[in-house]
Amino acid sequence: MTRLLPLLCAFVLAACQPAPADPAFDEEKGAALLAKYEAARADADFEIAEMHANELAQRHGETEAAAAMRRTVAEVRAEAGAMRENRRLAGLWDYQQIAVEGGIQHTAAIYSQVEPMSEEEGAPAPIPDARLILRRHPEWGESAYLVLAQSDLACGPPCRLRIRFDDGEPQVFEGDPADTGTGPALFIVDRDRFLAALREAKRVRIELPASGHLQPQFRFEVAGFKPDRHL
Repeated sequence: MTRLLPLLCAFVLAACQPAPADPAFDEEKGAALLAKYEAARADADFEIAEMHANELAQRHGETEAAAAMRRTVAEVRAEAGAMRENRRLAGLWDYQQIAVEGGIQHTAAIYSQVEPMSEEEGAPAPIPDARLILRRHPEWGESAYLVLAQSDLACGPPCRLRIRFDDGEPQVFEGDPADTGTGPALFIVDRDRFLAALREAKRVRIELPASGHLQPQFRFEVAGFKPDRHL
């Protein structure tokens, strides 16, 4: 019995201890996270603010701090989503500077949109049908052209392209077919007019003349184009 007394006392003391505080109601920690949230929001660092908001809601969701956060978090989430979308759009473009005879060749390139990937396991990733390239070459000058995935190209003469910028009316551009050695290319002759419209657009659709029963169309999400990176 004497050996059991210490154990019994320990159990009694443990039973008398107050239950640990529920983190959901921890106002002190909630206030600390709210301060981080508000600081990030003031700095327009909305993705970090969203991260703090999520942590506050998950860990201390019943606090006054969480209630205060909920009054502004919808706007923060919208801004954070816009930041992620802008980053995605910017990442669609590939900028390169390559040393060539006579100086530096500058290019900005983007692939055409593809259909969403199939959820079927093992399905191959869709391949873009075209790549739009803006090029500045020390000898050949400035160009805008498509490199096509198709094996051959029937366009003209004359080769007329219908190009739509966002929801505007289609504009007619002259095309100049060429061969890259690995596949067909199609130069947009009025490069300056095309580039001026592209800079103001979010989406571009380029429609080639009908070939048989097909009328190739290529869509590009161009909103992330950074002219200062294509100097």
